Amino acid sequence: MTRHADTANTAGLEDSARALLGRCAIFRRCSAADLVALARSTRWVDYADGVDLVREGDTPEELLVIEHGQAQVLKRGANGDEHLINRVGPGDSIGEMALFDIVPRSATVRAEGPVRGLSLPLSDIVHLAESRPSLVPVLMDIGALVAERLRVTSANAAAAADRILAQERTRAVMGRFTLLLIMAYTLYTWVLGTAMRVKETFGHSEFVTVPAIFVCCAILFVFVRVSRYPPRFFGLTTENAGPHVREAVLFTLPLMAATVLLKLALVTWVPAMHGQPLIQMFSPSSPGNGFNPWLAAAYVVFAPFQELIYRGGVQGPLSHFLTGRWSTWLAIVGANIIFSAAHLYVSPGLAVVAFVAGLFWGWLYARQGGLVGVSVSHVLLGFWAFEVVDLGVLQ
Repeated sequence: MTRHADTANTAGLEDSARALLGRCAIFRRCSAADLVALARSTRWVDYADGVDLVREGDTPEELLVIEHGQAQVLKRGANGDEHLINRVGPGDSIGEMALFDIVPRSATVRAEGPVRGLSLPLSDIVHLAESRPSLVPVLMDIGALVAERLRVTSANAAAAADRILAQERTRAVMGRFTLLLIMAYTLYTWVLGTAMRVKETFGHSEFVTVPAIFVCCAILFVFVRVSRYPPRFFGLTTENAGPHVREAVLFTLPLMAATVLLKLALVTWVPAMHGQPLIQMFSPSSPGNGFNPWLAAAYVVFAPFQELIYRGGVQGPLSHFLTGRWSTWLAIVGANIIFSAAHLYVSPGLAVVAFVAGLFWGWLYARQGGLVGVSVSHVLLGFWAFEVVDLGVLQ
């Protein structure tokens, strides 16, 4: 690091120094004669980018006034890392606190780009104040500035304490969230094995999976309560419900059309589905496949519970706990892997379809921030795919 100093030994440099001191807040009440006397003791100093104007722990010997450029004020933490606590720029002074308390520098000030400043020895300020009573107001102004900076420091310390408390709260919630995932995964593992055996025996597994959904929701509601986050954090809000529903329906229509195309591909390539109509419900060849109000009611009831578990209970907290550019999509994919795996006991094909649809619902939830729209989309697309179109081979 290099530091270049030029002595102010010409009238031009003294005039520049006097003008800069006059613009500095702590010298604003100086007379012209006082500024001339102070300027005679100064020297100009240039700092390259990254050079320290003052270092934390050094003995203070001078007061600096910045003419141009910016500098960072850095404070070393307990672990030795430096933390940015402030920035200073043109007209700001550095080191005036040493006039009242000769202790080592309390922070490092580092050039953020080229910086030019004026150095004024602290001893010269004291000697001039002793010989010039007119400089006493300057010391009072310096005291006022120090008090103001202490107030700012106190406010910053309070803000830092609030951040630490928020981090501790997040840490505690993450611990509970991890416990929730462990409990849910354990329950899912048990349900998966049981549901597969029940389905092989009875052809249906709803009397195992439906209670499991209710148990997971109960666990989630306990988590919501102890987390101390508002219900909105988990998507439990009706704000903008109308626009969200309309938007969800609009975005779901292309997927409903894609479902018909998928059915066409299955009818074409899967022997077991040859000859089936694209729209199964009310088809003359399938007179038993009429509208089932109980099944429709089941979709209306259980799809929102699924969204509450996977979008509100997993994706929402994950997107909050994760950081970085891709945090939203990492949360979407992470929650969706669990959502997709929950359909494996039915068939791998259904798990794949659930993953694709889940990506859309995860994106929609991230966009809207609530469960109303995504639940309507889930009900609409699920009933359309498996009751109206009937992707039966996936079941």
